[in-house]
Amino acid sequence: MESRSSQKAPYNNYFVPEEDLKYLPPYFRNTTETINEERCIVHGTWPTWLNGTFMRIGAGKFVVPLSEDGSKSPAVLQHFFDGLGVLHKFSFSNGEVRYSSRHTAEGVIRKAKKDGYVSTIMFGMNANTPLKDAQDPCSALLGAQACLIYIKNCRMLPLLTSTRQSLFVPKGHLPPDKANINVVPRRGMYLPDDQNPLSRGKQSNNPTEEELLVHTDFNILQVCDAKTLEPKRLLTYAEIDPELSGFGICAHPPKDRKRGQTYNYLISEKGVMSVFALNIVSKPVELVWKTPLPCPPCYIHSLAMTESYVVFIRNPLTMNVSDTTKPVMEMIEYDREAKTLFFVLDKADGRHIATFAAPNFMFFHSVNAYDYIDEATGDRNIHVDLCSYEGDYCPYREYCLSNVVDPARAFMDGTLVRYELAAVNRATPSKTGRVTVAQSISGVPMELPRISKYASMKPGYSYVYATGGNGAASPGTGVPIGRLGNGLKCVQAAFFGSVAKTDWLTGKFIRWHPANGESCPCEPVFVARPGAADEDDGYILVALDGRSLSEIARAVMPQVYGIGPHGSFIEGGGMY
Repeated sequence: MESRSSQKAPYNNYFVPEEDLKYLPPYFRNTTETINEERCIVHGTWPTWLNGTFMRIGAGKFVVPLSEDGSKSPAVLQHFFDGLGVLHKFSFSNGEVRYSSRHTAEGVIRKAKKDGYVSTIMFGMNANTPLKDAQDPCSALLGAQACLIYIKNCRMLPLLTSTRQSLFVPKGHLPPDKANINVVPRRGMYLPDDQNPLSRGKQSNNPTEEELLVHTDFNILQVCDAKTLEPKRLLTYAEIDPELSGFGICAHPPKDRKRGQTYNYLISEKGVMSVFALNIVSKPVELVWKTPLPCPPCYIHSLAMTESYVVFIRNPLTMNVSDTTKPVMEMIEYDREAKTLFFVLDKADGRHIATFAAPNFMFFHSVNAYDYIDEATGDRNIHVDLCSYEGDYCPYREYCLSNVVDPARAFMDGTLVRYELAAVNRATPSKTGRVTVAQSISGVPMELPRISKYASMKPGYSYVYATGGNGAASPGTGVPIGRLGNGLKCVQAAFFGSVAKTDWLTGKFIRWHPANGESCPCEPVFVARPGAADEDDGYILVALDGRSLSEIARAVMPQVYGIGPHGSFIEGGGMY
């Protein structure tokens, strides 16, 4: 383990022991669960028209016991992304807010208690690191395979580099809570018959209302009960169709409500990168098409889509597994020499129709995209809006707990950029076109972007809501970050410092900062008012006016919220 003084990277990456977790905000520590739904105390006036369920997935546990009797020191998960999942549910009806939550990765803890070490993918430093210092007999195993899923009934797939290393991918039956799936919760869909004897509960005949589907950046899905939040089933996309065997799934498959399809990508066992479409209204869901792409594998967190096209943006982020003792966050390497490629596929049949290249940048979240007729040329163009980064390493490296309690420098932030792909109607896949920047909104950091769902794929849409940067001076804050001596020489605000709203038409933005920094805003999910004529007529949950970002109401939860990046609002019956 490297000492702090030997660190040369622009972020701190050292082991934070359990006794130092007190320096982290409460939402970066173990949080309880509220299994029985409770009514929340509401301040302000909650909108009576808001009927539905707001789901969030977060990080619920960072300290993992390694023995039943407490005889062993616990493991401490070391990265924001590694916190074991917890589902949060807010139910809205007639101006009332009710809340419940449940931990969804308890199987990981059961196995850790049995084995004496944590065995799950770890984005940050190996949580079992102190075991090495204690000369634990498992230390050799843990050092070599800290970043691998370690489960029975596995098979090995070749990783996509020149090395001979391998990645373990689940095969066979797993209990529904024995993997840490903690990125995006969505409405359930009709899946193939469940053949797993370890699943819990009965497979629903109405999954869109009775089940939730939790996504992650790996070829595995978790099905949870929409009412109780209890995990029911784990499966891979290969159970939907054998052609979808492999890994590299993105956590944000864009959903076309009119076509009843979602789009995702896959890296096969042979290292072939493909984009595929799923028919999510069929019973069960089925593969529509799968199209290989002429590019090396990479890490992608989201895709983009327009009314007519799917746009796959090849990130210059690759996975280097030549040294598997490194955390995953350091295996993801940023290739500064590579161009960022845009592959355009026709939604109708998956045909690859165009390729474009941009000067090097990286991204994680797409915002929106649309195709339109250019009045000046008569050609069909595409605009793709992204939160774009230009740096020399993957920003995810900054999100380890050591760099939260002790930031080495200001966190890297994204910029909202609109990229233009011109004349796709005249393009050919074999000839690479040039991407141009049509617009950007500078001056405000942007990440975790959301828009009104009615603005999806619409030319001329205006508003993007997002978290407005990490950290800022915050006197009197109740939940600061950077409380150990850090390179910034000041205590920072909550991890996500503000909520921002930008306007493409004016280039302006506004921001909302929690009073005294006592809250940590997360992804701002916008819900439109029924019958709204204006794009921003609605509320940001929970609960800001969509026009002014002024606070309308807030609901007091019965427990601390375990920080999580993403959520989904599921409308109640009769809404919209």
